Amino acid sequence: MIGEIRDQETAQIAIQASLTGHLVLATLHTNDAASAVTRLMDMGVEPFLLSSYLLGVLAQRLVRKLCTHCHGSGCAHCANTGYNGRTGIYELLNVSDTIRDQIHARAPESSLRSRAISEGMSLMREDGERLVKIGITSQEELIRVTRD
Repeated sequence: MIGEIRDQETAQIAIQASLTGHLVLATLHTNDAASAVTRLMDMGVEPFLLSSYLLGVLAQRLVRKLCTHCHGSGCAHCANTGYNGRTGIYELLNVSDTIRDQIHARAPESSLRSRAISEGMSLMREDGERLVKIGITSQEELIRVTRD
């Protein structure tokens, strides 16, 4: 497990560990799952290595949860904010053979994202919409966090 990949040296350590058969879990600061691929290439990871050893990317953000006592209107339990606690919204990019080919060919981030969506990836925004529908968070909070 690697706390965070911030530079070329750490990225290379992660790749070297995966080359020897280790499952490497790491964090990386990006806006979404597809941009993690671009970020790693920008750090000097060769596309042929990345396409061979990357299994998937889980992107996440935290959204504030609506207060269960006042349902967002504000009360003593939530310090009149309407929110109490947080929960995650996610998107998972599974690296399929087609996406591997795109990574190897240095396809643009937008192409990777489009392909992942066509293969069933739900965006963080869509996961957040699910939470809005069931009353866990608000549309305003989702827009604030996803900035779409």
